[in-house]
Amino acid sequence: MKKFLFGFGGFLILLGAAGIINHISMAIKAVQEEQEIYGGSIPFMILQMTGSTIGPYISCIIGGGMIIAITLFLNEYQKRSELTSQLIQALTEQRSIQSEKKTDNHNSTREDYKDTNTKVISTTKTDVELSVDQDDERYFWKG
Repeated sequence: MKKFLFGFGGFLILLGAAGIINHISMAIKAVQEEQEIYGGSIPFMILQMTGSTIGPYISCIIGGGMIIAITLFLNEYQKRSELTSQLIQALTEQRSIQSEKKTDNHNSTREDYKDTNTKVISTTKTDVELSVDQDDERYFWKG
């Protein structure tokens, strides 16, 4: 469908351009014939003959350009949708892997927590005093 729309838009653009060229060449021939008979200004006569009847050709060019633009937009939108779906799929897989790791880590953190509790209870009073002194040096500069 997109190839058809792209081709149809190109056809409309070519049709409009060919129509404009044909119309202008016919107008120039008609102006040359009328100038021989009546005389007058060539640019003004060309402007009169081409100005009013060139509208459909310009509409074909604009319509073809819009059809091509819409087709290109649809192509890019489809690519974006595919990339978004791939990203969503990758994120769901990553989250499932992380949730599996969390459950494994959760069990191991409980064991680590039990080990740290026993270590904290076994600390001596001197270790606590040293840590307080280090904190004091950190907050208050003795200089």
